[in-house]
Amino acid sequence: MTEIDTRTEIGSGALDRRLLWDAAELLVSTQFGSQSMLQRKLRIGWDKTAQVMDVMENLGVVGPDQGSKARDVLIRLVEDLEPVYEALYGDGPTATVTVLPSARHAEAAPVDFTKPVAPSAPVVTVPVDEPEPEPEHGRAVEGTVYTADEWELRPDPEGDRPWINPALRTPEGRKARARYIGRQARRRARKAAARQRTVHGFVPRVFRGEKRMRAWVVGVEGAKARADVNLALATVKEADRAARRAGRGLMQRDKKRAAAQALQLEAGKQLVVAQSAKKHAQKVVAIRAGVTYGPLIVADAAAYGFADVSGFLGALVLNLVGASWLGRDVEATEEELEKLEQIEAGVPQQVSVGTTPRMFEQMMRQALTEDLKVTFSALRVDPHAWGFEIHVWLERMSPEKISAGLDLLEACLPGVRTGSILLQQSVQSRNYCVLRVPGDNPWQAVPELPYRAAQSISTTEIHKAQIGADMAGRPLALPMCRTNVNVVGASRSGKSTILRAILDALTATEDQIIIGIDLGSAGSGFGGLRHAMHVVATTPAQARAALQWALDIGKGRPSLFTLLGMGENWVTSRKRPGITVVVDEFPALVRESRKGYYDEEAKRQVSWDLDGMLAELAITSAKSDVTEIIAGQGVTKEKVKDNTWLVELPVQVLAACDKDDVVQILGDGMLAQGWRADRLVPAMGDQLNDASVAYVMAGNAYCEPIPYRACYATDDELLRRGKERAAAGLVDIDAESAKFSRITLKQLMDASAEMFVTGGEAQDTVPQLISSIRQVFQALSDPSGLQLEEIAAGLGRLDPDRWDLAAFDGDDTTEQEAARSAALKTAIKAVLAPAGKSWTTDSYRPRPGAGTVKGYCLRHLKKITGEDADGS
Repeated sequence: MTEIDTRTEIGSGALDRRLLWDAAELLVSTQFGSQSMLQRKLRIGWDKTAQVMDVMENLGVVGPDQGSKARDVLIRLVEDLEPVYEALYGDGPTATVTVLPSARHAEAAPVDFTKPVAPSAPVVTVPVDEPEPEPEHGRAVEGTVYTADEWELRPDPEGDRPWINPALRTPEGRKARARYIGRQARRRARKAAARQRTVHGFVPRVFRGEKRMRAWVVGVEGAKARADVNLALATVKEADRAARRAGRGLMQRDKKRAAAQALQLEAGKQLVVAQSAKKHAQKVVAIRAGVTYGPLIVADAAAYGFADVSGFLGALVLNLVGASWLGRDVEATEEELEKLEQIEAGVPQQVSVGTTPRMFEQMMRQALTEDLKVTFSALRVDPHAWGFEIHVWLERMSPEKISAGLDLLEACLPGVRTGSILLQQSVQSRNYCVLRVPGDNPWQAVPELPYRAAQSISTTEIHKAQIGADMAGRPLALPMCRTNVNVVGASRSGKSTILRAILDALTATEDQIIIGIDLGSAGSGFGGLRHAMHVVATTPAQARAALQWALDIGKGRPSLFTLLGMGENWVTSRKRPGITVVVDEFPALVRESRKGYYDEEAKRQVSWDLDGMLAELAITSAKSDVTEIIAGQGVTKEKVKDNTWLVELPVQVLAACDKDDVVQILGDGMLAQGWRADRLVPAMGDQLNDASVAYVMAGNAYCEPIPYRACYATDDELLRRGKERAAAGLVDIDAESAKFSRITLKQLMDASAEMFVTGGEAQDTVPQLISSIRQVFQALSDPSGLQLEEIAAGLGRLDPDRWDLAAFDGDDTTEQEAARSAALKTAIKAVLAPAGKSWTTDSYRPRPGAGTVKGYCLRHLKKITGEDADGS
């Protein structure tokens, strides 16, 4: 094939064979059936290009006209253009190409290119001229000539040869060929580098060659002399030991002396033989060494004399090359030979993203068929920047066997990180599944958390707000309009990152009131975005008030649906906003709810029932757009007690968690389908592993086991966004909904603001009972301590309605005092428990010089009230 342009400018005359053949080659090589491209490449007019395209359609090269779109190219390879060549250059001096006006229709009649066709009214006949003769010396010939050997490609074991034939006179073909040759060169370089680490490497061959040279120099004579010397030395040692035994012996001394003398004579003979063999070997070895090393020494010295150090180095390199040639052969076991063959063939010894798809496909086929005993009808490997995606069509079986053998599959693919292979059961077919083998950085396509201005989105558009992405970069956006969400993740699973990504979208809305509840980490899980939240409740009392307010509005709003013309659901707007309750550390909320508080009126411990209020909110208030987002470490009974309603929420986000959590939420069979959140590895130290990676089950949009990673933003950026959105103003509750509750949103916001000082640190709140006890101490001039009965008596004088002796049952005063003291002791413990504090009895002196007694000390009381932080 030559890259020489011998065709002159073609005008508006007849179509020649050469023009049609060039057009066919161009269309097939580029696989682009564009009329404008053909006109530009062939340098012909638009009308003639249209005629050429119609001829190409009749020849079966391209499909029918599609208007502004390019035509489909029906022939894939240039090698398949032989029928077109026969049609154009068939028998006969001339040929006629018939262009039918109806050629764009499927029912166009076939055309015979070897016989003339009688023209009719709707038929236009364009004669095809003979090819122009090759120019002799009429004009200069420009271009580069390539021989057939130069264009011939090497074998293609990797399976990535370009489908565009590189032996074409097109820029696309030349570029494809250059890229392919470059890939082949890099692979040969990698194979050569891998070969150096085997017994066929240059350095091992040099050592083997030198060893063989030395063995030839020593020869049989040297080996025999060495053996004789060793035998003589051994005989001498044995004779010496026999002589020492004969000198110390008491019995059969004469016999032992005779044996020692015989050994000494034998040792003398052996020494004579060894010395003779050694002298002979030295002569032979010297001759051979001179023959072998003499020319090398002379050549090295001559090279040094002629070219100084550079000549000596060149000679030394030649010496090494010669030694390498002598050591080219090697003996190896069958296992070593098999490994060498794999290295020579370029088979990778461990999996990496740089492995070619053909090689990785071979490794995967072998692992599935031989190790996992899986039968499949087809397998396809798609390389990506993040790793490999393997499509498997199973033969009369489902993917359960692959799911159960993922650990074994990882063991069969050296270099794959433990627990990283992911299985996806397709919803299209039961026997079709997708395996994903991530590389070193599979989440490089996940962007940072997108910036959203304050009040820039509405609740109806929140399902488009990106909070994460999968490995290919496809965005994750949860449906949260009138929808409850459950986020599950073990410790260090990145649950807080997922929650903050969700909160970033919620706090950017113009029509949502955000209520945060965090009884486990004092609101730290919300990060800087808590500034853009209306309420952040960190105590059970605050949480109960906020939930009661949300419940009142959620239950009351349905009465407004008909009045406001909303239909069956609350229509959220800036004027009538929705309410979202975000709960972090749900297991901590359950524990605090179970602890309860001491009801002074009922005189008993009462549960806060916070989890019960959340369950009621999830059941009754979704239509009123009062929803909740729950985040916790799990859904098993030891974590959430009897709150099984969590697994029934419509949106489930599963980060790294236990297998029991996956089964509890999705069911037993979902593990085999690829929902393996239990295989995700939480962060460990500085290694992120699979932190903030999660599976999402949310209706038809997210019903396949595809892992996503939450978009990340720094703490400083989240703080900046939170303050920016707070400065822009927070939406207020509508008047119609506010009337359903005696609690107001302003009261909740004021109470939340009082709990935080600048910087977001919570202030210590002193229970009312402890404040009253402090007043009792102050009334008695702050003694060092008081007995429980003394404190109770002081409270009876300070608050007679609650602590007067008459308010307690008993047959006499003693029993009433005992009942009051017991109630006071229980009340002190109950009011301090929510804050994690306690006030135990300790020794103190009632007055100077008196003995110590047990009671409640003032120093401990001051530490509880914050008067003496050091406890001094």
